[in-house]
Amino acid sequence: MDITQILHDWGLQSERLIDFLSTLITLAIIALCAWLSYFLVKKWIGRFILWMVHRTRFRWDSLMFDRTFFSRLGLLVAPNVVLVGLSWIKWEKMYLVERFVGAWIVLAAVMLIMAVLNGLERIYQSYPISKDRPIKVFVQSVMIFFWCAGLIVIVGIFTRESVSTLLAGLTAFAAVLMLIFKDSIMGFVAGIQLGANNMVSIGDWITLSDAGADGTVIDINLTSVKVRNWDMTITTIPTYKLVSDSFINWRGMEESQGRRIKRSIYIDVTSIHYLTPEEIDALAQSDLLKDYIRNKQAELQAYNAQHENPLDQIRMTNVGAFREYLELWLAHRPDINTQMTHMVRQLQPGPTGLPLEIYCFSAQQEWVRYEQIQSDIFDHILAIVGQFNLRIFQYSDAPD
Repeated sequence: MDITQILHDWGLQSERLIDFLSTLITLAIIALCAWLSYFLVKKWIGRFILWMVHRTRFRWDSLMFDRTFFSRLGLLVAPNVVLVGLSWIKWEKMYLVERFVGAWIVLAAVMLIMAVLNGLERIYQSYPISKDRPIKVFVQSVMIFFWCAGLIVIVGIFTRESVSTLLAGLTAFAAVLMLIFKDSIMGFVAGIQLGANNMVSIGDWITLSDAGADGTVIDINLTSVKVRNWDMTITTIPTYKLVSDSFINWRGMEESQGRRIKRSIYIDVTSIHYLTPEEIDALAQSDLLKDYIRNKQAELQAYNAQHENPLDQIRMTNVGAFREYLELWLAHRPDINTQMTHMVRQLQPGPTGLPLEIYCFSAQQEWVRYEQIQSDIFDHILAIVGQFNLRIFQYSDAPD
């Protein structure tokens, strides 16, 4: 179809007006064809393929192809249609339009690559290994590479310079580029270290006091790590800070067979004394202590038989019996992991009395249940201590 001839047939005589209208109509037709190609790819072809992939037994295709993918594919098809249509127009400045279209093609191609990379990351995240070996940092690094490459190609299109020439010129601005991308470069290096050494993964509970972070890692990217704290606030930490500074990762505790309980009670030293025969008889009624008391008495009698002076003899104390009772009691609790270290030990006495530290591991790691177990243990200890005629030290008036 010759648009110029049609305009002549309509009675137009001005060649300049005919050329202008012919070019304008051709551009309108090209724009319409480009829009139709975009609409065809995004709406029809995209919907059809999505309809197909949702009915396959494979999961990866549903994760790879989404509406964003076909929208960006349409953005790549449309400028190619425009580029073909521009060959019909005879205009000495058409090369300027072609440069803009070329930049459009490069930009659309980079955006399509971003969609593909996001799809590949979604596929990888569907596997359990992604929690231990996240690749988001590497994907973002590849994205930055393609964006930089696309920018260089676009600059080359407008300046008519080769890519090698532009790259040679960029070396002069290397210091400026390093300053601009400082966080990205440091984050990339830190991300490699975090991943290679398996230092932190999504879902880990970490504590970084300097940053006020104490919670679960929800995202690791090129420049930052997001932590959801236990009060549901979000703390954002620069990725390199996890390498340059020390932090606590509680993953080892969660993967172990127990969660540590390490807490002390303080005994009033004025309540510590040798057990009387009546107290020994009362404690011997306990199923937990009867064997201990019998064996201990036999041991002490054998020793004391060789030492007549009371100063040289050894006798049982209420705090020693109490400590032995706690160790036996903990060993019989089903919610304590007896395969791991468990003990009750004395620490150095101080102004607040004699510390008795309970050191053991709960059989369950879940936070709420762990706190319940720990509370139950110390509820019992605080209540039973009076049976040994011991007192807990506290800053208060003396008991009546």
